Amino acid sequence: MSEYDITENGMTATTAPTRPVTNNYFSPKRFGRYCSKQIHEWKRGLLLQFFALAGVYALLMFLFHSTDKAAMTPSIASTGIQMLVWFGFFIYTAKSGSSLAEQIGLRSKRVLYLVVPASTAEKYIAHLLWTLILYPILFFAAIIVAQYVSETASAAIRGEAFNPGTPLQGLLTVWNDLYSISTVIVWTISNIVTFTLGATLWQKNSFLKTIAALFLLGIIIIFFYTVFVGKTELESLFTYLVIGNYLDRLHKIDILWIINGVTMIESVILGYIGYMRMKELEINETKR
Repeated sequence: MSEYDITENGMTATTAPTRPVTNNYFSPKRFGRYCSKQIHEWKRGLLLQFFALAGVYALLMFLFHSTDKAAMTPSIASTGIQMLVWFGFFIYTAKSGSSLAEQIGLRSKRVLYLVVPASTAEKYIAHLLWTLILYPILFFAAIIVAQYVSETASAAIRGEAFNPGTPLQGLLTVWNDLYSISTVIVWTISNIVTFTLGATLWQKNSFLKTIAALFLLGIIIIFFYTVFVGKTELESLFTYLVIGNYLDRLHKIDILWIINGVTMIESVILGYIGYMRMKELEINETKR
């Protein structure tokens, strides 16, 4: 059987029905076969992404290489490099979330995507899992390679002491308590779900349009606060009702937990909307 033989009755994609699978919401066996098919098709692209990320970050780490005079602190532990890595991580996961648009953008690709014998839920969950698990692993593996390549280049070209440090040294210090762990996970999920929803709304230039929509939303929120809540009377009322009566009695860490909780609820809502958009695309395509 080829990589396309992922139906439970052994039928290949070339003989699969023209309508998407809708009779079974989720089948673990079919889901596993669908994931295997995706990995088989994407392995070359993932390998290219890995080398591209490793190359770009090796160059950045080489250009902005810094260490103390005694060469005791590796460059990877510098604040500047770590900011570049985390900024790149969130951009990369956002772009990966938007990659769904590449599969459903053109009608020819959308038809091929929808007729694959797997339910919409399985395809949507698989996409979220790739973006939440596979792509971050690939990203940080590339950072480790870049870390050692840049140190080797600095030692060979500049004559500096070879001190790569431990893999990802300093980057994972955010995992030193439960709140920090939850914050990184929650905001990563929110980032992925938001840009995945954007991919279902705009199939062309999805990544840029989602960024533009978020920017516009931020402007609207600032304008709303400035015009309405920013007024002295309303601001005083808001402060009295919300901060004075509730938030003022909470510790700072409690407020941060509340923010994480609200962000997670928002992610669930946006994720559900994205799934319904996928169902809508499937229904519209089936009617054609």
